[in-house]
Amino acid sequence: MNPTLRKRLILAGGAGALAIAAVLQQWYEGDGPTVVRGGVTYHRVYNDTGGVPTVCRGVTGADVIRGKLYTRVECDVLERKHLAIAEAAARRYINGYEALNEWQRAALIDFAYNLGPGALEGSTMRRKFNAGDIAGGCDELSRWVNGRVKGQLVKLPGLVDRRGTTEELCLNWGK
Repeated sequence: MNPTLRKRLILAGGAGALAIAAVLQQWYEGDGPTVVRGGVTYHRVYNDTGGVPTVCRGVTGADVIRGKLYTRVECDVLERKHLAIAEAAARRYINGYEALNEWQRAALIDFAYNLGPGALEGSTMRRKFNAGDIAGGCDELSRWVNGRVKGQLVKLPGLVDRRGTTEELCLNWGK
């Protein structure tokens, strides 16, 4: 894991799973393309590697309006909203969510933020967590490293790194 990311995660520890997930989201999503107009920096909508309209730090869905420029304040609001949606999905789909440590919860929130809240619903990860196999559930994170590039499903180095970090948090932190 990158030493700077490790330091940021340690600082976020104790502030709760959402704070930890926000560090992951900021680190791995980046800011996306920007444009400066009148001295103000705006975030532009772009297509992610899968062709999904995205803005700010990985925000997708109905809140993303093509052609709209988003201020940093608007992005902050959308990012908090979508992290909360991801956390709600983890709570909904993972039995005993509250019994998990904050690092395990953060890994699940980051997963749901990155892939969308429904990704947990039919996953083997969910099945393993709900069967009480926490280590097995954490291990499933490393399976979600592929994305579409020009219509082809390929292993993405950024996702390999991200899932490696979240799997490490899920398995080894908070013990």
